Amino acid sequence: MATNTTASTTAKTTAKKSAKATTKTSAKATTKVQAAKVTKAKKEIVEAVDAVEEVVEATSKSVFAKVSSNIERVQGVAKQVWLANLGAAGRTYEEAVSLYEKAGDELQSRYSKLNKGGQDLVEDLVSRGEKVQDEAETRLKEGRATVEEQIEVAKERLVGLTSVVDIPARLQDLSNKLESLSKDLKKSA
Repeated sequence: MATNTTASTTAKTTAKKSAKATTKTSAKATTKVQAAKVTKAKKEIVEAVDAVEEVVEATSKSVFAKVSSNIERVQGVAKQVWLANLGAAGRTYEEAVSLYEKAGDELQSRYSKLNKGGQDLVEDLVSRGEKVQDEAETRLKEGRATVEEQIEVAKERLVGLTSVVDIPARLQDLSNKLESLSKDLKKSA
């Protein structure tokens, strides 16, 4: 009977060791699975941040291209207005001199009328130029407002992402860049 007790004790000890080994193996497997999940989640987060950075960069390029295009268009209109003013003044002067040389005394009365007409024309062109300038400034302000709205939307998206995932260094850097762009746009307005 002592032999049976010893064998029984030995069997129990062996079973306990086997159960502990199985538990350790199972725990290691679970730990590996969890580590793999964490690694996968980190990779997905990095990919999401990269995608957001790409979208922000593309949006910034698009916004700056639109602003540059609008500025060039406004400069072109301003140049045309300036040249129209110069052309009108030059034409008025040339006609006045030509008529004065041909008509003598009769030309004096016509010159006075033409000079007044030239002044009215210049005033009209200046008035029109001011209207064109005002319209151009309005369009430029609207374009800048649109750019600022897009930047704010991008900021809000980034803020929403930082509350879900903790990636402080990259997102803070990106947020600082957006703030800088926004400030630069507001200063240039």
